[in-house]
Amino acid sequence: MAHLLLQFTSYELADFHWASIDEAVQTADIEWQSAEEGELATVASQNPHPVIMILPQQCVYLTQVELPERAGRQLLSAIEYQVEDQLAQDIETQHCALGDNNVNPIPVAVVERFIMMRCTALAQGYGLRLIQILPELFLCPWPGSGIVLMEGCEGSLLRYGDYRGLKCNAQALPAMLELVGREVEFGDIIYYACADEPTPELDGYRIERRTLAEARPGFVDAPIIDLQQRDYQLSSARQGLARAWKWIGLLFATLLVLGAYNKAVALQEMEQELAGIKQQQYELLKPYLPGLSVDDNMKKVLIERLKLLQSSQREQGFLRLMLDFTRAWAKFPDVKITRVGYQDKQLAFDISSTELNNIEALLEAVKKSGVNATLLSLNIKPEFSSGRLVMQGGGDV
Repeated sequence: MAHLLLQFTSYELADFHWASIDEAVQTADIEWQSAEEGELATVASQNPHPVIMILPQQCVYLTQVELPERAGRQLLSAIEYQVEDQLAQDIETQHCALGDNNVNPIPVAVVERFIMMRCTALAQGYGLRLIQILPELFLCPWPGSGIVLMEGCEGSLLRYGDYRGLKCNAQALPAMLELVGREVEFGDIIYYACADEPTPELDGYRIERRTLAEARPGFVDAPIIDLQQRDYQLSSARQGLARAWKWIGLLFATLLVLGAYNKAVALQEMEQELAGIKQQQYELLKPYLPGLSVDDNMKKVLIERLKLLQSSQREQGFLRLMLDFTRAWAKFPDVKITRVGYQDKQLAFDISSTELNNIEALLEAVKKSGVNATLLSLNIKPEFSSGRLVMQGGGDV
């Protein structure tokens, strides 16, 4: 698969070397081309491949941290504070990336956050599909043991482990080899170089020369530490957009949760208010509705009781009219009653008497009791008179 390599030459990440490679066939003999930051847009447009950024080795501090057996995730997440004693800067300004956390000690690469933010800004600004950010050391081929030497950008790369190595100039190389010899045992120094590149002379050390064309780059199918971790893992333009939408989604989800919470609180307040109103209704109706419970449907119970009262009132109206008539009729015993009817709040008596005056006097007596009464269907004959006395009970409802 084709990749675009961007190897920066200084701390500012401005000028750079670049190369378009195919990892399937690429050797460590990479044909680098030089460019300035202003040319990055052109290089990226002409080589639209996934990008691997290479940081100057002097900007990356490689170390390792030994952990107790069965270290938990909490201890792994605090590794940066465990290397703080080895650094001369505030750990909060540094970014720590881990290598293989299945080995102990765990390899750690430390780089300033400013540099990582610069990488992120370049990737987003030029629309790069950034897949890896690597220390320069991983350009150096690694056979698996010993010490490997290779010329890097403005210095020599000295690699003596899967994740261990440094960069120094030619004058400091003998001193660095002496220090490394205290940590690892090695025989010959393997020196990778181009065919026309001279072999350095190091007193006291034997050098085995190999060509870059016969080796694979150190970052292909080999242990590496990708600096693009945690806060800096999403750095391409598309990934940056995904991150922005992720925060929008989180904000929307937060608003939904807040809305649901406020709705639940409002519903709870309404239920409490409704319970209070229902309790007030219960206290108001309890004296008039014996046996009423606060859990009863008070509206239904009240309607049933009103129906019962209306029926009772109708019965009371009939009885009162009957009582008023009976009191008046007691004064006229010769008036005969042949029929009694009650309908639509009207009490009717079919009456007869041998004297018409008695019928008329009975009507007046009923009226004097305060009842609206009339005499209907009056029939006058020589031997007796008859009619219907109707008493209106409209005021009894």
